[in-house]
Amino acid sequence: MNRVLVVDDHPLVALIMLEQARAAFPGAQVASAGSVAEAIASEGVDLVMLDLGLPGCAGIEALTRMRAAHPAARIVVVSATDERAVILAALDAGASGYIPKTSAPGVVTAALRLVAEGGVYLPPEVLEGERAAASIRLSVQELDVLHLIVRGLANKEIAQNLRISKDTVKQHAKAVFAALRVKSRSQAGRAAERRGIKLDR
Repeated sequence: MNRVLVVDDHPLVALIMLEQARAAFPGAQVASAGSVAEAIASEGVDLVMLDLGLPGCAGIEALTRMRAAHPAARIVVVSATDERAVILAALDAGASGYIPKTSAPGVVTAALRLVAEGGVYLPPEVLEGERAAASIRLSVQELDVLHLIVRGLANKEIAQNLRISKDTVKQHAKAVFAALRVKSRSQAGRAAERRGIKLDR
C-alpha cells in the first residue's frame, strides 16, 4: 500500500484517521482531503478512508463519486453511522469495508490491513447477520428464485429468466418459503432482509 488518502472534514477526526493509517501501513504516503472534490483531484491513490458525512456531497453519493474517480483504489468507509442498512448500501456501492468511528484503534488497524490484502471488513454485528443468512442454506438457484420473487416476477417469468421449468421454480419457491418459515412472497422478502440476505430489487 503506497498511498492512503483520508477524506474527512473534521480536523481532529482526520488526524486520528491519519495516525491509524500510518500505524497500519508504516512507510506509506498518507495524505488527507477535506472534501470529495479535493479527494477526486488526488492522484495515485491505493486506499481511501472515506467519511460519509461530508458537506456538499454526503452519503452514498460521495462513495459513488470516489469509486468513479479512483476505480483501482480500495475504499473503506469510516463513519459515525453504524446502521445496518447504510453499511450494506455502502458495500453494494463498491466499498471494500465499513469501519464505525466507535471502533477501537486496534480494530481499525486490522480492518485496514485486511482490506489492503484484498479482503472485505464488516462490523461484527453485520457479519453475524451474514452468518445467519448463510445458516438458511439456500442453494444458488434458490437464492436466484428468491431475488426474482422479491422483484415481483411471476413463476413463468422466473422460469424464462433462469431458463428452468415452471415446476422447478415452484419447487425452489417452496424450499425458500420453508427455509424462511413464511407463506407468501411479500413475507419472504421481509424475512430474508431480517436474516441479512441482500436482495436485488
